Amino acid sequence: MAANPMTTLIDLVNAEAGRLADYLSSMKTDSWSQDSACEGWKIGDVVAHLSIAASTWAGSLSRAAAGDSEPTQGQSYLGARVRGSEIIADAATAHFQEKGNQLLSEFIQGYEELQQVMSSLKPEDWDKPCFHRRGKMPLHQFVALRVQELAVHAWDIRAGLDSLATISEEALPQMVTMVPRWLCTAFISRLDLPTPVRFRFDVNGASKVSEDVLVNGQDYEIQASGTIQADATFRCDTSNYILLIFGRIGADAGVSSGRLTIQGSQQRASEFTSWFKGF
Repeated sequence: MAANPMTTLIDLVNAEAGRLADYLSSMKTDSWSQDSACEGWKIGDVVAHLSIAASTWAGSLSRAAAGDSEPTQGQSYLGARVRGSEIIADAATAHFQEKGNQLLSEFIQGYEELQQVMSSLKPEDWDKPCFHRRGKMPLHQFVALRVQELAVHAWDIRAGLDSLATISEEALPQMVTMVPRWLCTAFISRLDLPTPVRFRFDVNGASKVSEDVLVNGQDYEIQASGTIQADATFRCDTSNYILLIFGRIGADAGVSSGRLTIQGSQQRASEFTSWFKGF
């Protein structure tokens, strides 16, 4: 099959899952119970979450391709601004405790089955609506979210064992395209913080970014960087930009670890992850 946006995205999901499976296969047994970089989650919890998702997402894709975008029994939509992290965490922890040393084989098998489902998709399926707990979305966007989940959680796992871990370079261009949707989902309005505030991102590396996020309190907008002075400018490479945007590092930790530098107000910079809260 000739490369096209559909096959390219599917290939990226498969590659990210394969890379993570290889890494997990090389880990020592006691590493599974160590803390990940996802606060409150053991490495095994993170793998359990990804393993559960392989099965549920395969089912959602199959139903969407068949014209069914409604939630199945046990699924429901999240309310506006509701964060489902606690529910997911409890399920992941219980699954890790249940599966133990069988979790790796389940992860591998789950993503092999997801790969089969994705390979059966046809071009006419790509824009069909698909169930997601935050609202129906085009099937292609649903597949893209699997790249996001695999790339960010793979970092959570690696960073629990290696402080120098980075986001997979192959995933970075796709991850950058997903930043606007993430900001929309993560934004918390009307905080008791100074506004307006202009955050600037000066990003080099795999995918360059030169954008401002202007927060006025009730909402925000993304603008191309220009001559207007920013309150805080973040300078970093693409991997650390993704980690900052997706709530994996904050301004203070990013500076102290050497992952980013800040020009302007350190206080305003530290407020970015209050306005856009990772989960």
